[in-house]
Amino acid sequence: MRYLKEVTKDWDCEYRVPNHTYMVSGFKAVGYIKEGTTEEIMFKKPIMFDQRRRKFEEIKNVKSA
Repeated sequence: MRYLKEVTKDWDCEYRVPNHTYMVSGFKAVGYIKEGTTEEIMFKKPIMFDQRRRKFEEIKNVKSA
């Protein structure tokens, strides 16, 4: 499983969109960590994870993210 922290800055909308950290296995997200927290929230079922038009950094040490 990989941890991908979103670093997208320009969402092209009038409101602030939070950049969460996603737990990804293959092409599916299995959970996420809300921006500003450390709690892992798991999905009941993995969901397709579309990375187009978004920017991510892979996190090696999740505790420091």
